[in-house]
Formats: sequence, C-alpha cells, structure tokens
Amino acid sequence: MFGLTIQDFLNNAKQSVLFTAPSLEKDLSAFLEEHAERIKNLAKTALDKGFKQIYWVGSGNSWCNLYSGDYILKKMTDLPSDYYKSYDFIWTSPSRLDKDALVILASFSGNTEDTAAALRFANEKGATTISFTSKPDSILAREADESIVYDSNGLFILPLAGAFIFSLEIARLKGRDVSKLYEQIEIMPEQLGRIYREEESRAYRLARKYQDSDLFYVLASGAAYAIGYKFGLTVFMENMRVNASFIETSEFRHGPAEMLDGHKPLMVFLVGSDESRDMSERVIKIAESNGAEVIRFDVKDYGDFDPLFAPFLLMIPLQWFAVYSAYYRGIFDLDERVLMGRGKMSTGNQITWP
Repeated sequence: MFGLTIQDFLNNAKQSVLFTAPSLEKDLSAFLEEHAERIKNLAKTALDKGFKQIYWVGSGNSWCNLYSGDYILKKMTDLPSDYYKSYDFIWTSPSRLDKDALVILASFSGNTEDTAAALRFANEKGATTISFTSKPDSILAREADESIVYDSNGLFILPLAGAFIFSLEIARLKGRDVSKLYEQIEIMPEQLGRIYREEESRAYRLARKYQDSDLFYVLASGAAYAIGYKFGLTVFMENMRVNASFIETSEFRHGPAEMLDGHKPLMVFLVGSDESRDMSERVIKIAESNGAEVIRFDVKDYGDFDPLFAPFLLMIPLQWFAVYSAYYRGIFDLDERVLMGRGKMSTGNQITWP
C-alpha cells in the first residue's frame, strides 16, 4: 500500500524538524542549563530599566510558543503585556510601542518575513528587543538587542520554556512565590522523555482509527489555548494536509455547534486542569451526544503538574498522533512543503520563510 515501511518512515521522521519529540528530553535539559540564568537576568534587567509594556510577537508556531509568557504575566503580575501576530503588530502600531517597551519575538529560522519586519518596526520605534531563534546567522539573531540562540529543532518547546522562565522570573521579582513552578520546570525534560516513550502506542491506534477522517476541529482554552491553535492550523493542515480548524472551547457553543446537525467532524479536545476544564467537559458532552467523534488529550494523564504546564505536557502526544497520521495519508517526508520555504509566499532580502 505504501512506498515506505513504517519503520523506515519512523527512522526518517526522527530526523525531521516536525518530529522534535525524540530529542526534547536532551535538548530541553541543555537549553535550561545554557540559557535559564541568562533569561532570568534579562527579566531582572527589564524591571530595573522600568519597561512599562511587554509585547510578544511571532507568526505560526512561533506565535504559539510565546503565548505562555503573555499568559503568565497577565495572570501573575501587574506589568502590562500584549500578544500579537507579527503583521498585526505592525498594522496596529500600538501607542505604547516606544523606548519604554520591551518586544520579545520568536522565529525558528530567524528569517521569517513577518517577524523580521516586526523586529525592524520595533527597533525603529525605539523599543528594546529580545529574540528567540535557532539560527545564529539570521536576521533575528543579528538585529535584536538580545538574542537567545538555541541551536536545536525544538522550535516549540525551547522558546516556550524561555518565555515561561522570563515571565516567572518577573513574577518572582514582584513578590510571587513561584518556587514550585521552577521545581517543575527542572523535572520537565525527564517528564517529556517519559511521555515520548509511553504515548507512541496510543497515537498509532488513533491514527489508524481515524486515517480516513478529513475534517478535524481542535478545541482548547486557558493555558492550552495556543497549543490548540498550533496543532489545529500549523500542524494538522500543514503536515497532515487535511481540513482542520481551531476553535476556543467555549466559543464552540456560539455558532459552530449548529454544524453538528449536518456534519460529524473529528473533534480533538485539549483538556486542561485549570479553570477551563469544566467548560471542556461540557462541550465534550455536547459533541458526543450529537454524534461527533471525539479524541481527548487530557493534561491530567501526564502527571501532577501546575495547569500552566499544559502546552509542555500535550505537545508530544499530539506530535506522535500527527506523525503517524501523516504516514497513513501517504506523507512520507514530514519536512517537504509545496508552498512554504520556496520563496512563493515571502518577499525581502535574506527572507526564507514562509
């Protein structure tokens, strides 16, 4: 049926930029050892300099991995924080974007058109800029005031960890007790390794069961909001080549639920352990009672961690599912693109993505 055995496919997949799960235990451990103290110092400097506004800016996956930084600041501190997609940031041109603002950006390649433009826009406005990128010789690494270069394919988890630590340190310096959260960060590499080893068989079964599904809705809220967006749009559509959409869980009740009268999609729920959990349970019942197929990824299945860790805990199970699903749809090269990275959708000198 297929041109590549599943074992050969998996051997190749483990070298893919998409499938970062096999190396995350090692790569996150190295990232924390190399960068955590510097990131904490950057947070202290931000407070010492009296920045009045923090902006988090990225596109696609790199927008998603900054979400927790903004979420933690808003939840745990009084420091104003806003979260933008790169071109929205430019088009909005926030009134508080000036010398008293700090702009934190992320781009895996460091040469993403949208985010390079946002970085240059922030610099022109006199803001201080910090970047997360994997490439030392890139626009984001060269042109940001400070750059965290992580030299790994961990394009979601590593910048996520960086944003997480930056905002936790702001909270700590402002008087919040975050000691337990820091303790959980320290054991997160080991936990990700455990999840990687334990979740493969379930992902294989789900991928086989739903290999003919071509309409996916991904629903998430709270701390898991951005990873739901990531998989609904930047993984399932990009890497599995299926019709997919992301819906914030509570918003499903405000219109989309009526679709169940005529169509029965596959609905993938990311269930957190925070305040959004009750709503997730309610919407799951609505979906199941109206004939939808439901896959549930629940953070409580992956250990007793603070609800803020939802994106760390859910990423690997979702990634395993996407990898096996790609295989059963005849996609054997996870890094191959038809449009992205070919100069068809980007413009500008040294711009390589999308």
